Amino acid sequence: MSTAPARAAAGAWLDGRYHDDLPAPAERAIRMAGLCWEDDAGAERLLAEAARLAPGHLAVLIARYRHAFYKHRFEEAFVMAVEVLGAAARRLNIPTDWRAVRASDARFACDDAHVRFWMFVLQAYGYVLLRLGREVEGEAALRRLSELDVRDQTRTRVLLQAMAARAVAED
Repeated sequence: MSTAPARAAAGAWLDGRYHDDLPAPAERAIRMAGLCWEDDAGAERLLAEAARLAPGHLAVLIARYRHAFYKHRFEEAFVMAVEVLGAAARRLNIPTDWRAVRASDARFACDDAHVRFWMFVLQAYGYVLLRLGREVEGEAALRRLSELDVRDQTRTRVLLQAMAARAVAED
């Protein structure tokens, strides 16, 4: 492929739209940040610009979480996970404190995208706690998710079983 078509394809991807409620420049900044894996300062600058253009937007929060997590900056990822979890809970009109969420607060066994999103965010929250060495808190979040996710859509039970097997092997 010659460079002109490649540049055109890259430009089309950068200007693509997946979030109708996200300003186009913010979405472009998120995509550009994804291309800056080797340039932390550049990626951070672009993510900050996206946050300035669309403060509190889930796509921005998720992009910032993912960037921090995959860069192994788990403290920063944890802060972002808390924000995303709160935003997802507010979207569902359930308690923002996951410990207060009850099975009757949402249809956790259904395929609703917003419910599934909240469950996967709680899983990410618990997992980042584990990565921080906060095993008791992380496991508690994952156990709560396992109780709510009766269909195990998030496959959290597999993670909990692996954790239990590791604990037995270490004893």
